Amino acid sequence: MNFEFINLELIKVFIFFFAIKTKILSVDGAFAAVFVGTIISLCGFEYFVILASFFFSSSKATNIHKQIKTKLLGKAYLKEKKRNSIQVFSKSLFPSLICLILYKKYGQGMNIFNYGNTSKIFLDALFIGFFESANADTWASELGINSKSNPYLILHGFKQVPKGINGAISGYGTLCSIKGGLFISGVVVICNIMRFGFLNFFINYDKDLFVIGFKIFILGGVIGFIGSFIDSILGQTVQISIYNVTKGCMVEKEHVEEYIKNGDELKYYGKDILNNSGVNLVTGLITAIISGYLTIKII
Repeated sequence: MNFEFINLELIKVFIFFFAIKTKILSVDGAFAAVFVGTIISLCGFEYFVILASFFFSSSKATNIHKQIKTKLLGKAYLKEKKRNSIQVFSKSLFPSLICLILYKKYGQGMNIFNYGNTSKIFLDALFIGFFESANADTWASELGINSKSNPYLILHGFKQVPKGINGAISGYGTLCSIKGGLFISGVVVICNIMRFGFLNFFINYDKDLFVIGFKIFILGGVIGFIGSFIDSILGQTVQISIYNVTKGCMVEKEHVEEYIKNGDELKYYGKDILNNSGVNLVTGLITAIISGYLTIKII
């Protein structure tokens, strides 16, 4: 386990410098990532690999077609692209707290193929479900904006709105959210096969193990969809979106007066109750609990 921990420490150092060099995270965001990574790695490599998989896949999604997103979202996208510590914590602090509880009660290791404790199942499902939801949301928002058609607001009679409006969904974006959840659940299954042992899993064939792995994998897509749906409801109700009709791009509320002085036409959507980090946190918490309930039911 010492060798495993040292390897994880080296990976965290790499991620720190990679995040700063590629401008994915601000300096405080990079330190926050190392902090949560250190806590999560206490539980073992499976937990850390899930975190790292979310980090790298969401970073890749952010950089895809960034020219298109910069044009559509304007300054809002350029600011959001470089994530700070608050944004990092909104998508990783809760799983870190879960890991502290897991480490204290059960030590290291995740084994979805050999559960005998309902409490352990539930805590692991909270952890996994949170990242499935977070990754689904990131893939949906970052990749879904490249949909050929404009998205819809489901609480407003499926009214079509410009791309970039919080809570708006499209068929392509929804598909991306499902794939984002499946990606994390796929990582979970692979990591647990490694913990269980490839030879034991594939040579000593056990149908029940394959069924469990398949259920966990499919559940990731379900959780991704549920998380995306919850995020959509919150985004179009308690998160404000401001669209500059004149320039055809999204506007941050800090720059509203500037655009008004220029005589630009602005259109408002939603209420200014939660920011994006707040919506991400609430969505993750609700989806994680749903994940815990469903996991107990299917395993």
